Amino acid sequence: MLVNKKNWKTYLNLDDEGVLNDILKLAAKHRGAYKNASDVGTAQLWCALIELEKQIRNLDARLARIERILNGIVTRASAEKEELIKALEKL
Repeated sequence: MLVNKKNWKTYLNLDDEGVLNDILKLAAKHRGAYKNASDVGTAQLWCALIELEKQIRNLDARLARIERILNGIVTRASAEKEELIKALEKL
């Protein structure tokens, strides 16, 4: 009996299929590793997770930098506000 296997990705909406394809392209960097695994599909999935984790860490670092910058701005603004209030109270 010949079973017609459909590509499950065709059931995704177009945006999600594009996202998945982008992730698979990232995982392709590790093709040499996952092609030598006993379970290629699972190894490819782990490689995709590695790439997603790298992106998350990159975004976390960028966010932390932005938070430091904004905290510095708020601190400076608060100090300037206090100085202004003190100067106005002297008048």
